[in-house]
Amino acid sequence: MNEKLKQKSVHALLLAFILASILFLLPDASVDHDSGFTSSDLEVKETVEENVTNASYVNSDGVITDAIDMGYATVQRTRNANGQVIEEFYLDAAGNPVERYGDYYGISYEYNSENVVIRYLGADKQPMMLGAGYSTIVRTLVDGKATDDLYYDLNMQPVQCTGGYYGLHRKYDEQGLNCAITYLDENRQPVICTSGYAVKTYLRDSEGTVIGERYFDAEENPVKSSLGQYGELYQRDEQGRISQITYLGADGNPTPTNAGYTVMKRTYHRDGTADTDMYFDADGNPMVLSKGQHGIKRSGNVNLLLDKNGHVMLCVDNILNGFPFMVVISGCVICLLILLLPKKMSIFLTAAYVVFILYETLMFRETGDARTNFVLLSYADRFLTEQSVRVGAINNIWLFVPLGAGLYRIIQKKRVLLVPFVMSVAIETAQYITGLGIAEFDDVFGNTMGGWIGVLVAWTWLNRKMSLINRT
Repeated sequence: MNEKLKQKSVHALLLAFILASILFLLPDASVDHDSGFTSSDLEVKETVEENVTNASYVNSDGVITDAIDMGYATVQRTRNANGQVIEEFYLDAAGNPVERYGDYYGISYEYNSENVVIRYLGADKQPMMLGAGYSTIVRTLVDGKATDDLYYDLNMQPVQCTGGYYGLHRKYDEQGLNCAITYLDENRQPVICTSGYAVKTYLRDSEGTVIGERYFDAEENPVKSSLGQYGELYQRDEQGRISQITYLGADGNPTPTNAGYTVMKRTYHRDGTADTDMYFDADGNPMVLSKGQHGIKRSGNVNLLLDKNGHVMLCVDNILNGFPFMVVISGCVICLLILLLPKKMSIFLTAAYVVFILYETLMFRETGDARTNFVLLSYADRFLTEQSVRVGAINNIWLFVPLGAGLYRIIQKKRVLLVPFVMSVAIETAQYITGLGIAEFDDVFGNTMGGWIGVLVAWTWLNRKMSLINRT
């Protein structure tokens, strides 16, 4: 009786895991990036009440309307006695707080003799942490120009942002235009950011518009960025958005990136968010990348692969990316095949699946600088709010579930529990050495958990099968 109860409990846990995975992988509500009014379609109407100014976008009927390219309908600014803005807050057409850039709801400013303290605010107008890893910027001003930005957390402790630096220093040219940015460590010394450089210089045209950038280390030597480029040249569309990037070598001439393309052309939705990227060589010929794609299309929080005509390809990656819950269904189907097929075929399928894991984690990725994230469960605070985080975490688990099932079907020894851990560590080590992706503890944790769940699935299945045989 106890054995039956134990088996039922395990079955219930596995079913709950499958259902929870599918639930967490359901897509967020879709956003139409092309419907609505842009700021250029609307007029701005200001109302002033004491020290508060509301600047609202209104349509031809005078109705307050959301500007889809700005992300709000009204910006509410509060000024001090000197007329300086001390707080700005963003509202939608109904007057409710709205996130700008999906990150913050407002900004407060505190003015001192030599600097400005900038704090990002949540919907309750209280300071909040940004996705970039900081809450506050202390900005130093020289002759009215922003020079140094230093980042702090909610407790005003220096903090490293997700770019790998604690602050930045701006340099200006004779025309008063920002010509270079140096990234700083906690001691305000130049530091290599996660993109691979310590200094970024800007190239500008005669009108002062940025048309490119170059990358250097702390000693001002040319250095590669994450795609293998030493710099970039830009072309812009009528709205001033970057519509084409040409990647440059150390000599300043066009050069292929690590992925093989030299030119990337980008289109945008009406609200200003990027839509498609297409890849070309230096002569403008379409380039095919590692998985047969000539470009990508952003659909919600996922990227879909495109053919040379800009059409979405019919391939495994697009199915899994476009319908994330298919990862769970595919994992379940593969597990069933591994458990139901004759043992020799199960061994073959498991071996083929190992090759698939290596393909997804190591093969045909763009190389770059070695990057790491040794913080366990670094995504925990964003798991429930960001679908992309949920997809990444759950995919890490499900990628190894069929592996664990196959290993236990073949070996049926407890020592197979070590294999998912060892294999994941080996993959992450290879990623670190080669720069293929990011080496993360989170990946090892998720992969190992997935492998163990697969072992549990196979153990439960085989025990049930043995029980049925014994009864007969």
